[in-house]
Amino acid sequence: MLFRSTYKTGLLAAPVTVAASLAPHAANAHEAWLLTPDEIVALASAPMPALFTSSVTLGVAAAIGCAGTVAALHIEEIIRPVEQRIAPALKNTATQSGPLVMRVALAAMLGLAGTGGLPRHGTAPWLEPTLLVPDMQLSLIPGWEWLAACQLAMAVLLLVGLMTRIIGLCLIGLSGVGLVIFGAPFLAYAPHFMAPGLIVVLIGGGTLSLDHILGLNRRMTALDPQKIWRLAQILVGAGFVYLAAMFKLTQPTLLIAILQHGDMPTFGLSYPLIALIMTGVEIICGALLIAGRLIRPVSVVIIGAISFLALTLGETPLFHANLYGCMILFALMGRTWPATNEGPTSYERALA
Repeated sequence: MLFRSTYKTGLLAAPVTVAASLAPHAANAHEAWLLTPDEIVALASAPMPALFTSSVTLGVAAAIGCAGTVAALHIEEIIRPVEQRIAPALKNTATQSGPLVMRVALAAMLGLAGTGGLPRHGTAPWLEPTLLVPDMQLSLIPGWEWLAACQLAMAVLLLVGLMTRIIGLCLIGLSGVGLVIFGAPFLAYAPHFMAPGLIVVLIGGGTLSLDHILGLNRRMTALDPQKIWRLAQILVGAGFVYLAAMFKLTQPTLLIAILQHGDMPTFGLSYPLIALIMTGVEIICGALLIAGRLIRPVSVVIIGAISFLALTLGETPLFHANLYGCMILFALMGRTWPATNEGPTSYERALA
């Protein structure tokens, strides 16, 4: 039974890894945050490293990724008893601190985006309001500048924890608006903002919020918390796979340039090989999140990877505050939301 469960999950994750590793499309991703437009144009036309043009190399990399995924699934069974022992304490921490962490992380990104305080490289701060992320400048889309004020209002409401679940729905809607006005390029970001929006709808404002003081932390009777929780994990995982497949594999020169600019330690490896390893790790982590396996360890790995790159490259962690919030909640709560049965969940009782 154990082997069958692991095997089936491996079959789910492995094709995602293979398909992503062989994706042929090309585009720009959030590497644009750390490179100037002129650099991106030059690098986009530069020859790709041989590692990324060889079907043999990519096939071997995909095979290694699949093997690593299956190995990780077996490791999950080994560490399961330890995880079960610490899960109650972690979920209690999620109950107490999770909503505040999520609110502050999203408020920071919304507030900075609305004021232009988180610009892409080469753009002066506080001059170009953006939609959620640095390279989606509202000045490029005439008539939509009012979204800057909208983001500021959402940030304030999240900070004080007022109408929190409604703001979560607004964040999901804002991601949809981004797809409408910016088109396909915004698809690289939408899943990673829809997911925290869903989480906010699920968890509400928490105990340290005006919603709690005013008695607005109502129990959601019409929605299945477990389905919302899993959908958020799937969206985050799919976002990682999409970014790795559509951008890092097809325009590795951008990632390599960022690593070189930041003088990232190579540990004796070439920059193209490091870029390929980073891409593989991102695909595997995304596939495991989609499959709902190793949620806590994968979340810790992603937090560590984002933090390491931020420190090494001199990048502000605020670029990924939305992902920090999601990963912290995933690491604390794990794959499943507390069972509801017929009464309120333990989480909801804590908020009452």
